[in-house]
Amino acid sequence: MVEKIYDVIIIGGGPAGLTAGLYTGRSKLSTLIIERKNLGSLYMAHKVDNYPGFPEGITGTELNLLMRQHAEKFGAEFVEGTLLGFDPYEEVKIVKTDAGNFKGKNIIVATGTGKNFGKKIKGEKEFLGKGVSYCATCDGAFTKFMTVSLVGQGEELAEEALFLTKFSKKIRVMVVEDEFKCSKESYEALKSSEKVEIITGVKLLEIRGKEYVEELLVSENGEEKTYKSDFAFLYLGTKNNTEMYGEFAKLDKEGYIITDSELKTNIEGMYVAGDIKSGAVRQITCAVADGTAAALQVIKRVLKK
Repeated sequence: MVEKIYDVIIIGGGPAGLTAGLYTGRSKLSTLIIERKNLGSLYMAHKVDNYPGFPEGITGTELNLLMRQHAEKFGAEFVEGTLLGFDPYEEVKIVKTDAGNFKGKNIIVATGTGKNFGKKIKGEKEFLGKGVSYCATCDGAFTKFMTVSLVGQGEELAEEALFLTKFSKKIRVMVVEDEFKCSKESYEALKSSEKVEIITGVKLLEIRGKEYVEELLVSENGEEKTYKSDFAFLYLGTKNNTEMYGEFAKLDKEGYIITDSELKTNIEGMYVAGDIKSGAVRQITCAVADGTAAALQVIKRVLKK
């Protein structure tokens, strides 16, 4: 089966992302919206009294659902997943999530204020660069003859673990759910490697060590256990905005993404909309306006291509 390449991938299912998806879908662009359900400022709003067209007010949940239905009407597809990172430098870009990796020609980042990022595991911040990493393909060469652990879910976790088989002595794949959601080919390749151990139902509690990572404290199916590990590769969506976006965009001192007047980042084909944007007025109406503007930029880019 040929892997689908979307015209646009939108990160975030709030008002900015859903509006962008409505516009791109209505313009016949293949559109994927990656969201984390039941999260976000709009969803949590008890009552919205200042959105045009609803003089009696509406709950945030109801408004969010109506916006989603509108985007779906025009063909937008949805995936529930946690954003892990990007590979945006080629014409066909890759968005990495715990639900799999997705390919698209354009990206709109509409993740909100970023409050869902940056909630660190105990020890994660202290050992970053000292055994904690978010990228096995970046740091795998440093793990020769070492025991390493990867924690997370999805196809990227499997691919990164397979990459480490070229370097590491022992590879422990710790899946945060009871089922490892990756391709059959990746799973079978991991199972066939004598270096790899797969453990499901794991929650990482703490990363421990002195100067460098030495062990991981986890809850494994409800039971606390400690595992020796020289490296911890994390695919848990715990990156803060600087770690997530700093390579691709300029950030202001508060960690919001700086764009030009056309909502572009430093990367061609990568745009920003809504509360994650530096200088944004954080209101639903403004997020909707940003979603519209970013979508129109994507539509023009696709037509020119």
